[in-house]
Amino acid sequence: MRLIDRIKGRREGITEHPLQFVFVVTYGRSGSTLLQGLLNTLPRVLVRGENGLYVLPIYRACAQAMAFRERHKRHRPGQVTSAFYGLRSVRRPRFVRATRTLVTETLLGPVPRDQLDVIGFKEVRWDEIRPEETEGFFGFMDSAFPGARYILNQRAHDRVAASGFWQDHDTDQVFAALERVEDIQAYLRRSRPGRILDTTYEQITSADEAVSRAELRAIAEFVVGSCDDILLDTLQETLRGAYGPHAFGASHGRRERRERRARRAARARDRS
Repeated sequence: MRLIDRIKGRREGITEHPLQFVFVVTYGRSGSTLLQGLLNTLPRVLVRGENGLYVLPIYRACAQAMAFRERHKRHRPGQVTSAFYGLRSVRRPRFVRATRTLVTETLLGPVPRDQLDVIGFKEVRWDEIRPEETEGFFGFMDSAFPGARYILNQRAHDRVAASGFWQDHDTDQVFAALERVEDIQAYLRRSRPGRILDTTYEQITSADEAVSRAELRAIAEFVVGSCDDILLDTLQETLRGAYGPHAFGASHGRRERRERRARRAARARDRS
């Protein structure tokens, strides 16, 4: 909606239809790009891919600014002679509103707002949220995105750790990252039980069609409120496609191939 239309709408008492937000909380090579594709199959839903979790440093900036404001409020920041003049105007609601605007406009891109009901993103870097930040961060998310829902996606750790995404990482580091994300997922289950959905790659892609269809139906009902057989069939069509830069398994064994090449090169050097 153009700015002039928004102004006219406010004058006439017309309000924009509020967008709903959904975020996928998971880790790399969990099947999140496939899940993203399934979500984008749903009507009036737009779920973007990874963005480096840029909302985390925004939250940290807000927390830092609020702590600074509290620390220096005794220095008369309302007076023009104070070194902290203007600090009173640094307020959390302004960070919240700016974050909502920034994320909404970034997610929408060129897509008209009135074509969508639900927007969000999937991200694999939730492990970067420090344990002591968890409650504050998701409180900030609730303020910026009222009623935000979370899809908590998991996949068997051994399959995840064997994928190309993690093969340049130390094994202990990989499992620590996976466990940290699952700690966050557990926190969201406890603190926001009515706004989470658990999914697993294994159930979504199960060879048992009844299991897979049940998982697809649950995803649709969670995000858009219903799922008829036509939508379910459409989701199954999406499921049959390949999502992501590589189909799952295409990068499997990358480390082993590198090691074989290194051994061949070493043998060639020894012979020479």
